[in-house]
Amino acid sequence: MRSTLLDRLVPEGVADLAAYIPPEGGCPVKLDANESPFLLPESVQEKASAAMSGVFMNRYPDPFSRGLRVAFAELCGCDPEHVMAGNGSDELIALLLWTFRKGQNGSLPRILVPSPTFAMYSIGARAAGYDVVQVRLGADMAFQAEDFLEKVEECDPNITFLSNPNNPTGTLVRAGDLERILTASRGLVVIDEAYGDFSMEPSWCARVADYDNLVVLRTLSKVGGAALRCGFMVAGDQIVGEVNKVRQPFNINSVTQAAGEVVLRHFPAVLKQVKTVVAERDRLARVLQDAGIEVFPSRANFLLVRAGGQEEKLWEFLKEGDIVVKFLPRLDVAGDCLRITVGTPGENDLLMARTGLFQEGERL
Repeated sequence: MRSTLLDRLVPEGVADLAAYIPPEGGCPVKLDANESPFLLPESVQEKASAAMSGVFMNRYPDPFSRGLRVAFAELCGCDPEHVMAGNGSDELIALLLWTFRKGQNGSLPRILVPSPTFAMYSIGARAAGYDVVQVRLGADMAFQAEDFLEKVEECDPNITFLSNPNNPTGTLVRAGDLERILTASRGLVVIDEAYGDFSMEPSWCARVADYDNLVVLRTLSKVGGAALRCGFMVAGDQIVGEVNKVRQPFNINSVTQAAGEVVLRHFPAVLKQVKTVVAERDRLARVLQDAGIEVFPSRANFLLVRAGGQEEKLWEFLKEGDIVVKFLPRLDVAGDCLRITVGTPGENDLLMARTGLFQEGERL
């Protein structure tokens, strides 16, 4: 039974939430967390290890992550003063929600998101006292621009979050539609480019000077740096200044700052691995489709698939073969789905072979 202490102190917005449970390790073929299947290139890993070994553990880190921010700004073509480093993109999402949560005319603050999308936007918003407004994607998981623009006008959100490419669908919002949303919105528009390196589309980081309400998020987590928990926010001076008021001091540890700067300064080597993932994504999609699996178009490092109502059975069958993917039950619009992270060529071969065995068994 829930204690009276919790009933008295925990607000409904938190009490009604279910915790986000991230996937854990332990499976030989782990394709459920959208991590890079590759270790960092050997030369980059060696330089990062050397940088980390030079960290003085008895001293606080640089509170402003200066070297990390400068390296990111040089890579992405923006001003370092427009960059904030975060403990992964998750921290930056939370900071934005806590900073820009003033309600209007007695109403709750609002966020606007497509559905389905990354769960932490809604979880963090509800915990911070927001009303969450959703616009469903189309049956093919395509972004519904006109419906979205209608909601922008109707609900006047404090913050609009657009994962681009979108998690868990892998689909993109077209640049022209993003421009229309930025122009129509009185609140912030956050373009979350966590999977942007796999889309082969230009980043919006260099365009924050064009829109005073644009915020861009990036991360190293999907390209080989998941253990570092290193994310970035790019926005205008005033937005960064407000968020800095609620950011914790020393939020990025010295080890992450040292290794992250190395990764950013040797990013062309990392991009070679990104291109391999993209090629494997397209190969995996073709083979799964040929095996009778429905595959939604993806510009990320994963595929969203359906298996004719046998999604949970396929998920269990893959686990029995030491392959773990993400099972997404009752997903909005699509119903039960599997999200499959693109692995190494060998891991993808194992997945495709195991899926083929499952399909043959279902047809017998």
